[in-house]
Amino acid sequence: MRDLRKSFFRAAVILSAALILQAAWILSGAPAEAVRAETGDAETGSAVIRFSAAAPQVKKGEEFTVVCQVTSSTPFLDAEFTVGYDSSIIEFVRGGRKVTGTGGVLKIASTGNETAVTKKTFSLQFVAVKKGTSLIAVQGASRITGEDGMGFSVSSNQLAVTVGKKKGGQAPQETKAPVVTPEPVLSSNNRLKSLKTTAFEMTPEFSGDVTEYTASVDCRADILYVTFAAEDEKARVELSGNENLKAGQNEVQVIVTAENGDRRRYNILVTRETEEETRQRENEENVGSKDISFSISRKNGRIILKNAYEFEVQDVSGLTNIPAGYVQSNIELGGITVPAFTMENDLDNNYLLLYLKGPAGKSGIYQYDRQEQTMQRYTGSMTERVNKSAGEDTGAGVLSLTPNHVLLAIIVGLVILLLCMLIAMLKMAMRKKEEKNRKDYLDF
Repeated sequence: MRDLRKSFFRAAVILSAALILQAAWILSGAPAEAVRAETGDAETGSAVIRFSAAAPQVKKGEEFTVVCQVTSSTPFLDAEFTVGYDSSIIEFVRGGRKVTGTGGVLKIASTGNETAVTKKTFSLQFVAVKKGTSLIAVQGASRITGEDGMGFSVSSNQLAVTVGKKKGGQAPQETKAPVVTPEPVLSSNNRLKSLKTTAFEMTPEFSGDVTEYTASVDCRADILYVTFAAEDEKARVELSGNENLKAGQNEVQVIVTAENGDRRRYNILVTRETEEETRQRENEENVGSKDISFSISRKNGRIILKNAYEFEVQDVSGLTNIPAGYVQSNIELGGITVPAFTMENDLDNNYLLLYLKGPAGKSGIYQYDRQEQTMQRYTGSMTERVNKSAGEDTGAGVLSLTPNHVLLAIIVGLVILLLCMLIAMLKMAMRKKEEKNRKDYLDF
């Protein structure tokens, strides 16, 4: 019985202490929304931004602190919002590295966090500059982000700070009813602004509204290189199916995901040619290009050469990698003097080298055929054949044989043959001598 009375008395003491603490909390005047946030009664996925100031009414020239607190019953990672105030009445002094701005607008941004919390507190230091009342409140949309990347609904209050003579320690007044800020509107733009490929043909012409295309590549292309740009920089673009192309038809997809998650798919049906199809197409193109005439002209101080494509003559003064066996000179084409490289030992050779900028915008050395008036990128093979036929040593590994060389080769061959005969005769004489000695040894 005595133990039962002790247990009952202990429980009564604990219950009384809990009731006293609860009454003290209520009498302290804590705002209703703060109570809900601490007890976990707030709605899941919602947050409250609350401004408060412990300082009484401030006077001109005095510094004071405003506490900005973000709370939620659901843990959140990032908080980002804008705070407005009347900069003619109060002036912002400092607020830590998460707070930036001045002139009536502050940007509070705590982003890139890895640990979720239910409360973040920011301390804002102001100084009173003239008499009057300034509201401190959230401006525009606020973004509070949860662990799943989704935004919370956000409500906030307003704090009124009065600058004047201090009277009885009256504290700055704050509104009790929270002001709900609208949720941010996410963009639904999932269109491409541009789309280009390395296919030699793609139809129809690109448009952000057209999502179906056909393209063709030759047998040597096993990858379709694609460049693109979205109209909205916040949209995400993904590319798939453009590698390991097989002969025949392949499906390439460009998927654009808008900021709000809406998706748009651009489909490219890519046909990779077989070797026979590529060879046949190129032969047909070459036949059609035989009738294309060569021309040279001046445009805005530039020298332009044209056949099937357009080339621009480049300055050769800075070119250091000149092919072996060639020297720099000038030739006249169509009445226009052009810098060129001719064979050192055959200046009138049919082939010469020109330094040109090709259709792709890259500069390089091209081989020009004076008779056919055609150009092709220089590889060195044609020069080796020309040098070989001319009997000149250009340093490219081509051997030129003169009559003296032939005579020397014949003499060396005869000497080798004579030495072989002498060695053979010497071996025969030695063999006969050995046989004779053997017979003498066996004759009793």
